[in-house]
Amino acid sequence: MSSFLVIGATGNVGSALIPQLHEQGHHVRALVRSASRAELILAGIDIAIGDLDDAESLTEAASGVDGVFFMQLAPLPAQAENMIKAARTAGVRKIVVLSSIGTVLEPLPVIGARIAARDQVFRDSGLDVTYLRANALMSNSLWWLPTIRDEGRVYDASDPGKTVPVDTFDIARVAAVALTQDGHAGRAYILNGPQALTAREQVEILADVLGRPIEFVPVTPEQFAQHSIEQGIPREMAAAVQNLNELFRAGRAGVISDDITNLTGVAPRTFRQWCEEHAGEFH
Repeated sequence: MSSFLVIGATGNVGSALIPQLHEQGHHVRALVRSASRAELILAGIDIAIGDLDDAESLTEAASGVDGVFFMQLAPLPAQAENMIKAARTAGVRKIVVLSSIGTVLEPLPVIGARIAARDQVFRDSGLDVTYLRANALMSNSLWWLPTIRDEGRVYDASDPGKTVPVDTFDIARVAAVALTQDGHAGRAYILNGPQALTAREQVEILADVLGRPIEFVPVTPEQFAQHSIEQGIPREMAAAVQNLNELFRAGRAGVISDDITNLTGVAPRTFRQWCEEHAGEFH
């Protein structure tokens, strides 16, 4: 069996990928920023302490593995360069990068442009890189939790535009295929769930699963950005999210691809299934 390094091991995708690779019999190494984060990792998984800003720690973590799953909190090209340098030094060619559908939307959103620039760093590396262009994550619904708890409401700036939210479990299934099988170098896959849904429709599904009413409150992207700034979000980030909401509102991300089904042979999970699985987190 092969050996893989998972970066972003405690994140939504990484934490779903590790058990899948482990159950398939592969050796898995999880990169965490501190020993305390290691407690969040599945038992029996090799732990590497390191940081994307530290190429030396990445080289050590990548030593002896056959492939790397790579994700970042922010798409910083310098961190991508560190990963490439580490992969070359460790003799690793295969990297599966968590990207975004935002990299191929027209017009290109601010956040999408940043991720696309990071992806280009990997493209220029000459390594065997696969790009997972995920649509909106179903787990982003957890961002609604504070106002659902406090007010029984969801405030949203994307309605009536549709996205095609995807379960991170399904992203992890594709990542496992790209890591463990040949033929995916240089490919980019668009990953989404089976249904294009407005935020209002998502809230209705969530309310039905939870068995209690949730009021949907539409706001403009400008109003949402202003409120975010008042809550302490940096202006630059609030502006980038405003730009994204404007594109969502226009329906630009309502693209449906069959890549998950074609690559894995199993259809992606529905948003209702995600809600049923995570209902306990909303109580």
